[in-house]
Amino acid sequence: MKPKRILASAAVMGWAAIAAGCGTPHPGHAASPPRSSAPSSSPVVIAEAQLHPRTDPGIQASATLVWNRENQTLTVSLDAAHLTPGRRYSVVLASESDATGPSQALGTVQADAHGEATWMTTVQQVAGIPSSGWQVELTYGSDVLASGGVHLVPMSGQVPKSLPTN
Repeated sequence: MKPKRILASAAVMGWAAIAAGCGTPHPGHAASPPRSSAPSSSPVVIAEAQLHPRTDPGIQASATLVWNRENQTLTVSLDAAHLTPGRRYSVVLASESDATGPSQALGTVQADAHGEATWMTTVQQVAGIPSSGWQVELTYGSDVLASGGVHLVPMSGQVPKSLPTN
């Protein structure tokens, strides 16, 4: 992973820990039993996608996804280069198996004057990873300009088997 992406992932995990209450009991709520230290107990899954150009061979893009099982949030960040300066693009999360699976438009990103774009969003109520896996797409209008399958970043504690590892 790129150093900038590692730092962003660490920041997202830190915010996820704060949002989850860092495991400290809150007044008026019963304390939950201590979590197991077994590898499968990690609430955070980190994955990434290298998007491959479909129409313009110059486009370069990659995405990082951080899914938190406990608070059911998915944070997606995207870095792209060699885009048309000033143009707005859509970022879509789709089922990797085929076009009939569910897809969700995550938002839009605008290329700067140099044709580069950096973008991040958090999606609420993501209960799980589809068994077919995910694909990230960068689109303009109805054209998919670049897409790539999502792969787990190897870490201990990541158990979803629906995403392939690198």
